[in-house]
Amino acid sequence: MNRLADLPQADRFGEGRTSNLYWNESAWFSISIPEKKIHGLIQYYFRTNMNMLNGGPVLWEPGARYQWNCLYYDWAHLQALPEGQQKFDVKSRNSLEVHLLEPLKRYAIRYDQNPLQMDLIWEAIGPMHELKTGNAGQQSTAKFHMEQPGRMTGTVKLEGMEYRIDCFSMRDTSFGARDYASLASGGYFWGIAEQSAFHAIAMGEGTDGTPQKVIGGFLWKDGEMSSLVSGTRRITEFGSLGPKRVLFEAIDQLGRTINATGEIEDGLVFTGYTDHSVLWSLLQWDWDGITHWGDNQEFCSAVRFRRIARGEISLN
Repeated sequence: MNRLADLPQADRFGEGRTSNLYWNESAWFSISIPEKKIHGLIQYYFRTNMNMLNGGPVLWEPGARYQWNCLYYDWAHLQALPEGQQKFDVKSRNSLEVHLLEPLKRYAIRYDQNPLQMDLIWEAIGPMHELKTGNAGQQSTAKFHMEQPGRMTGTVKLEGMEYRIDCFSMRDTSFGARDYASLASGGYFWGIAEQSAFHAIAMGEGTDGTPQKVIGGFLWKDGEMSSLVSGTRRITEFGSLGPKRVLFEAIDQLGRTINATGEIEDGLVFTGYTDHSVLWSLLQWDWDGITHWGDNQEFCSAVRFRRIARGEISLN
């Protein structure tokens, strides 16, 4: 057992917690079976000042993009915070368990609620990156926010079918007073290959070919991770509810550049947050001729997304 005081900040609850009811401690791991176009998330939030824990696993496939028809959905809101739980030593009411095996390296993830069982190990393939940005909106919702590229392995059993999992996977964790009084539009996206990875957040609606401005992220290549200093993402083609194809260009603090094109699956309409909606999708990138698998989380206010879904806002 790791002593809490010895753990790095990314593996324990945040310091300087305020009395704000919306103080939030989050953790997220991606999961996918790219060859079957199956994608998903394992995410949970501690609302410590509300004595509440929410989250769980979600899985989807092309053509089944809503809570009521996706492969599986148990992102549960109303769970009491179990006494004595830690950020990465937790078992929730809906059976999701996450346990730290090695700081900043390995995590065990289990879930067992009919008809889904998960037995997984997430292992880092690169260092963590603390997201720092001058964007006021991002700063107001996270005192600390980091991403880390890794690999997810293990098994998933669903409806009597067993799937072997061996995929690239990003994880993130954050803490801060997460209260979205107003929310702009943008995209949170990433890609991972054997020896390289990237992550970025780009803000803006991206319609009419207008480039979205990158406000933070990283490049990991040749064994070195470096923060982005500038960049854009341009949506070159839209699907029915969000981006279909994108061009990502950026430069990092080491002067390295990225020019990558991405093709985005239709994805899941994720409404777990109520005040904003996320189109959450599997994403295949081409960076220097190398395939990088990742995902795209296109977000905007719930009001704007309803107007898009109702056809009142045209994306093209």
